[in-house]
Amino acid sequence: MRFLIPSVFLFTLCAPLAHAACVLPTPPKNFPDGITADNETMEFAKRRVERYFDSSRRFLKCLDTMDKTAVGTGRDNEERRRRRIDDYNTSMQNVASVMSEYTESVRQFNNR
Repeated sequence: MRFLIPSVFLFTLCAPLAHAACVLPTPPKNFPDGITADNETMEFAKRRVERYFDSSRRFLKCLDTMDKTAVGTGRDNEERRRRRIDDYNTSMQNVASVMSEYTESVRQFNNR
């Protein structure tokens, strides 16, 4: 009985974590204008993009882990699988968009 109460308490605290879903990272907005930006502003934008890409990599790894777990346990269904695929596609579209905007900003900065 003395182990039951702490165990129930621990499981109660950890239960939300077991059902936590992967969180799609928010892409950075408002990239600096490469024509007028200074070095410090461009470095800050670079760090934001790098952090976003790291978050996106973790998100995709989380989706992969969720997929393997769902398939392995037999608790997967078509709706969950479709949602993971949609989340993956959304993430890849966001990454491509951020990369395109940032690359254009850097190109403008380097060409001035």
